Amino acid sequence: MDKFVNGLLEMYLGNIMDQSRDELMLADERCKQGERELRVLEKRYMDLNLGETDKKLIDDYTACLQTVDQRNADLSYIAGVRDTVRLLHSLDLLKDIE
Repeated sequence: MDKFVNGLLEMYLGNIMDQSRDELMLADERCKQGERELRVLEKRYMDLNLGETDKKLIDDYTACLQTVDQRNADLSYIAGVRDTVRLLHSLDLLKDIE
């Protein structure tokens, strides 16, 4: 069963996840509002009178936060799909999967 689920995730999930998430994000009002707020804050950040060393530190920190957040989102999605497949299998709704 785990071998099947891992194969499924590895072969198909990346494209499905990206497409599904993109569709939802484009339609979600809170996400759109967050993007607008992000643009305003980015402009304010760029207008700050910071030295290059300080800006680099902040940029690196922000990039790291985004990377960790994205990975957490991906793992959450994968966990949900894996749990769903396992649940369907345990209810005998998926046949002939070992």
